[in-house]
Amino acid sequence: MADPPAAAPDPAAAMDQWLDAVRSLGIHPQAGDVLPAEAKAALVARRQAFMEAGDYESALDPAWLLAYDDPMDRDHALEFALCLQHLGDMASACRFYSAALLMEPTDAYCLYRLGECLQSLGDLEEARSLFAAAIDLCRDEPGYAEVREQARLRLDESAGEGAQP
Repeated sequence: MADPPAAAPDPAAAMDQWLDAVRSLGIHPQAGDVLPAEAKAALVARRQAFMEAGDYESALDPAWLLAYDDPMDRDHALEFALCLQHLGDMASACRFYSAALLMEPTDAYCLYRLGECLQSLGDLEEARSLFAAAIDLCRDEPGYAEVREQARLRLDESAGEGAQP
């Protein structure tokens, strides 16, 4: 089994990762742009409603604004990455999942989702490692049974993909 990542968050590395991910989208953030609390709450509600309806394209803008407004909020990075993943932009999703992991290295769900993206991009070895780490982190957590099972299925699936004829 792969060792889970170190448990200590690294805020500076997370911010650098986030800025790199944002710049890779051709966007150059400016300091001082802050959403008022009411606007932020409305955006969270809008993003959540779209995501619950499976409308990731409509959820993308509010998810982006929230991630942009507060780059150190792991949930915003995670939700933006999820939108990108559902829209097929696996490379960008990987960048934002990686930023979220730097803020919470023991997030099994994030490890699993990053593994899915890497598997889709053909990086099977790293995907397997992330699926195994997610399984290990979920082992004694009843609330993560679905993540554990999905990671186990993906690990088995990726083992078949890597087999030589």
